Amino acid sequence: MSATARSDDARPNLKVHPDGTVNGDGPSLFIVGTTLLRHRGRIARWALAGGVLAGLLVLTKPTLYTTTASFIPQGSDGGRSGLAGLAGQFGISLPSSSDALSPDFYVRLITSRELLDGIVRDTVPVAEQANRRVPYLTLLGAKGSASNRREEDGVRRLSKMIRASASKTTGLVDFSVSSQWPSVSAAIAAAVIAGINDFNQRLRQEQAGAERKFVEGRLAIAGTELRAAEDRLEAFLRNNRQFANSPDLSFQHDRLQRDISLKQQVFTSLTQSYEEVRMREVRDIPVITLVEAPVVPAAPDPSGRVLSVLLGLLLGAFAGVVLATISESVSRRREAGDRYADEISGTLGAMRGTMLRPVQRFKERMLS
Repeated sequence: MSATARSDDARPNLKVHPDGTVNGDGPSLFIVGTTLLRHRGRIARWALAGGVLAGLLVLTKPTLYTTTASFIPQGSDGGRSGLAGLAGQFGISLPSSSDALSPDFYVRLITSRELLDGIVRDTVPVAEQANRRVPYLTLLGAKGSASNRREEDGVRRLSKMIRASASKTTGLVDFSVSSQWPSVSAAIAAAVIAGINDFNQRLRQEQAGAERKFVEGRLAIAGTELRAAEDRLEAFLRNNRQFANSPDLSFQHDRLQRDISLKQQVFTSLTQSYEEVRMREVRDIPVITLVEAPVVPAAPDPSGRVLSVLLGLLLGAFAGVVLATISESVSRRREAGDRYADEISGTLGAMRGTMLRPVQRFKERMLS
């Protein structure tokens, strides 16, 4: 047996099936490469169409300007309440921070209707329009026949322009506002901060007012009880001028004196609490510490046009490769006499004709 015969016998028996697979294992790389080269024009057209579509979508998006701001809620130490309770058991008083709210609360507050409702009802001077004051509802493009529906749509649109987050480690609250006008972005951010301060002050004053009413009632009762205890001691001293020589009268005197001392302590404590709550009720110090104040952005946000076009090209090319592979597979099965492939080809042709019919009519009208 010659060397040539032995070489021919050792050569693997390759069989290419109509669907493009080799020995039933999978498509040959040569067949895949041939398919891509044969349909390179279609793939290029799909890639170009994807890039053009992505470019049009990016161009239709408005240019946005973003303003950022951040603040820290005062007294946001979560461990002080437990420490104050422990110290109170030993008679030690620590400053209270019960009026502080968590950073997560402010994140929800920033995009809530409670805060944004007052903003959308206001007007804003737009520097890009010669400082003309324009209602927020007009700038936001709010729609609705009734005023309340228009305000609700404006709040919904405004909430989408605001992004807020909170840091668990530092307690810092960050938020940003994006709009088509630099001055409007800064104005909305400033209005959000002002709204937070107003909300905090209103909430604090309402709480202090409720506490003041309660302390006033308790103070009046404590004063009445103190005066009654003093009257009882006065009556005892008037009727018993020489009580020191009588053990029973001395004990009664000491008991009346202790009662007055206890009621005096309660009255003094309530008086101090009353003065503190009155000061809290009229205090207008902001509860948040501004870390980064909002400023007018000097440059627009990155549009990402190049990245979007590249992504569109890749997606279009991928669609072209998939369609080319399907078309080549159907053609090979049709050549092998597969009647199902003929039916699929006919259906796809009919669908293509239906989809391209409006385009053909448009061309005929343009040429006529």
